[in-house]
Amino acid sequence: MATTWPKQRRLIGTDIPRIDGADKATGHAKYSYDINRPGMLHAQILRSPHAHAKIKKLDYSKAAKMPGVKAVHVIADVGTELFYAGDEIFALAADTEEHCLDALRAVEIEFEVLPFLVKEEDVYKKDLMTAPPRGKDRKNLLPGSEQTKGDVEQGFQQADAVVEAFYGVNVCTHQCLESHGLVAEWSDNDGRLTVWASTQAVYRTAQALAKEFGIPQENVTCITHHMGGGYGSKFGPDIQGIVCAHLAKKAKRPVKLMLNRADEVTCGGNRPSAFGKVKIGGKKDGTITAYTVDCYGTPGIGASRSVNLAYLPYVYEVENYSRKQDILRLNAGSARAMRAPGHPQNCFLTDSAVDDLAAKLGIDPTIIRRKNLPKSEGQGIDWDAVKNKIYNDEIDIALKLSDWKKKWHPPGKDNGKGVMKYGIGMALHTWGGGAQGNPPNECTVFIHRDGSVTARSSTQDLGTGQRTVTAIVVAEILGLEPREINVKIGESEYGYSTGSGGSTTCPSQAPAALKAATAARDALFAKIAPKLGVKKEDLEIQKGFIVAKNGKKTPWKKACSLIGMDTIKGEGGWSSVLALEEPGLSNRQVGGVQVAEVEVDTETGVVYCKHIVAVQDCGMIVNKLCCESQVAGGVIMGVNYALFEERIMDRQTGRQVNPDMEFYKLGGIQDIPRITVHMYDMPERGVIGIGEPPTISTAAAIGNAIFNAIGVRVPIAPFTPERVLAALAKKGGN
Repeated sequence: MATTWPKQRRLIGTDIPRIDGADKATGHAKYSYDINRPGMLHAQILRSPHAHAKIKKLDYSKAAKMPGVKAVHVIADVGTELFYAGDEIFALAADTEEHCLDALRAVEIEFEVLPFLVKEEDVYKKDLMTAPPRGKDRKNLLPGSEQTKGDVEQGFQQADAVVEAFYGVNVCTHQCLESHGLVAEWSDNDGRLTVWASTQAVYRTAQALAKEFGIPQENVTCITHHMGGGYGSKFGPDIQGIVCAHLAKKAKRPVKLMLNRADEVTCGGNRPSAFGKVKIGGKKDGTITAYTVDCYGTPGIGASRSVNLAYLPYVYEVENYSRKQDILRLNAGSARAMRAPGHPQNCFLTDSAVDDLAAKLGIDPTIIRRKNLPKSEGQGIDWDAVKNKIYNDEIDIALKLSDWKKKWHPPGKDNGKGVMKYGIGMALHTWGGGAQGNPPNECTVFIHRDGSVTARSSTQDLGTGQRTVTAIVVAEILGLEPREINVKIGESEYGYSTGSGGSTTCPSQAPAALKAATAARDALFAKIAPKLGVKKEDLEIQKGFIVAKNGKKTPWKKACSLIGMDTIKGEGGWSSVLALEEPGLSNRQVGGVQVAEVEVDTETGVVYCKHIVAVQDCGMIVNKLCCESQVAGGVIMGVNYALFEERIMDRQTGRQVNPDMEFYKLGGIQDIPRITVHMYDMPERGVIGIGEPPTISTAAAIGNAIFNAIGVRVPIAPFTPERVLAALAKKGGN
């Protein structure tokens, strides 16, 4: 019999505080950075100061003899080519951080400095072929794919208005508050390796380390009870984790290697840039007749695309389009997946053009958005069957919550007084967020004779609330409160789980917890029914009680005491394959709408984001409070993307000039707007991930609000005062 979510839900869908909230607020929660093992050493990595160079000499003999140094490890030897300022060369471990840094300064190293490129526009001027080889190819410019649908030229001929413009978003870095790294410790007697890692993939990190050292995976334990941000950049031990484990093995002592702030920003990952020439045409009724985009962006030394080309134009259905993308490989840190990879860029290159087209047509941009929404196809609960209704409902809700009909005005026609101009803008987004896993994600629930309950899984909680989600699901099935569930997660020995990426953790783990709790409940019924003088099928659970059909109620703890010396165990698993076989427990694909309100100081160019309305679908809500928190957090990241964050590279030295938290700008508490979150609850769809979609459309909505305020497009994000003033000057200084 297929497992289903309870029809009457006592806990699921309500506001429940995080069960680890107090530990985090008081400092009791221990992160990888907090782990200090007996006799532990500290490690650091020597990195290339040059954007492109070859090692001519590497002499670490003096460094190895420096006070406190216990182990050294060569990453790149003489003759190795280095491809960005930050590339790893050499590492050592010493008894103190100070001794470690002193020893690194004693390393004698010489370079042959080579040509480099660190600015996107320079690649088109001259391809110096300074990128890491892909086969024999060293080109910085990799032509991307081209796609066409329909008759683009005819589409533009049918248009009542056509807009051609250039839009772009710059590279931003992950800037994880807890940097990348881990603590590694080998046991002396059995050669087991234990690591305390800041990772989004506990099981996969253990798996990768076992492969690196050629040992059975059961001999590696990865522990991540709490971690301070990853956003897509922490899916394994990485080079620093592998180096740390090697140093620990050589020194025969525990070693901690956590990246310092500069290394974290430079080497920890980034979101690629995306710039594009967009041409869009449409009719007065709002129909987009044609859309073309010729875009490019940089993944640094990587080779990934900046945008999901198949999603352009983003969200909207357009009959005639063409799209082209170039990949510009620079001598800079490699891009990594960052919260909704590719989607914020896609949204920006589409929704910016939509508002510009609406302005030229002289209509409210919501008319274009509604007119070109994807049509629903088929019936049921899958995305294709419900997407049009979801978007239309969410637009209705967003319009009401933002008072759009009263506040919207033609761009630049604000009736505000003085230099402060008010504007309002909208953007739409989508995301997958389905279950993952092969084999299925595992969860195990234990019921003990004293009435205590333990839920165990190797999954990780990145601050997203998964620990609380597991507790809610198990407590719902067993008639308990979430705080009565002892949740043990974040250790690779607890079974298989996938990494936390793509908003897949909750839809993978919540059904697994449901199945495990249901199996444990049924096993409990089978065990105690004879002792209660009833059949197991005559038992049910009410809050705090086991209830028989004859009306007899047995308190939970008393019922559990009938287990005797045994422990009840229930196991559950969930994956993308199982999701297809048992629809309703989880689903995939969501929609969202955001409205931004801004004030622009036309004298200083400063943009003040005053209010964001975020309407978000995520299927069945497990914890409403946590879902709203996730949406608000995504909006905050989007505000930073729109107004502050930008990696700045120096063309002369090839280095990033702001690898810190002083000049790499992030919004402070006074920069964050009022955020109104509305969750579009659809319990019939099952659980869908929520972590990534809320950050997608914020920057585009803010850009559109600025356009609405001042009547001229600021085409490049972040929307710094300089860029705002430049746009105003181009308009004519008004």
